[in-house]
Amino acid sequence: MNHVADLLFAPARFFSALEGKEPGLGIPALIAGIGAVISALAAYAISDLYAGMFAAAGTGMDMGMFMGLMGAAGAFIGFILLWWIVLAGAFHVVSVPLRGKGSFSGTLAATGYGLVPSVIGSALSAVTLLSYLPRITVPVIRNIQDPAVIQAAITEMMQDPAMQEYTMVSTVFTVIFLVWSANIWIFGMKWARKLDTRNACITVLVPVGIFIIYLLATFFAKGFFMGGS
Repeated sequence: MNHVADLLFAPARFFSALEGKEPGLGIPALIAGIGAVISALAAYAISDLYAGMFAAAGTGMDMGMFMGLMGAAGAFIGFILLWWIVLAGAFHVVSVPLRGKGSFSGTLAATGYGLVPSVIGSALSAVTLLSYLPRITVPVIRNIQDPAVIQAAITEMMQDPAMQEYTMVSTVFTVIFLVWSANIWIFGMKWARKLDTRNACITVLVPVGIFIIYLLATFFAKGFFMGGS
């Protein structure tokens, strides 16, 4: 618990304790795996909405389960790939012109450790989703042969006020806990890539800043330009 507290609230001390040690990927992989499972469970929880959407066509449970499983698999792989491997790759590439030194396994380890706040944010977002699901109005699809009808129904569901509100709350969680993770990653990059504080900040804040801008731009585009509230 002391190590977890140091990681979350005193990352400089946490990574100083790892100085001179070979970076291990076991614990970082476990952290990323927990985040992936939480994302998968949240994605599968939405399968009830899809089941209701296709109920009138007589394929509700089967289609809902199928889409839920597909969503869960995509969320699981997406978390591991994007939040851990791709993000670590971005940190590693950005740090190269800043004279970063150290193996990619070290960058992976530091990135995985820094995911702890983001995993906490994902858990809070998943719990919040459960409270919003009963409030979301699900459009009914009667003709599953027409892809345009299915797409229109999904778009309508995503524009439901409760879904829009949940998206806003989830986005806020993501940004807040991502900033917390970024603070840990800065000290992680100092350890993994042997950077000074300035270059470690650049290494982390460039990819994270781009992602936050993209996240907010996507939310506002969906919220204000697609008819959402």
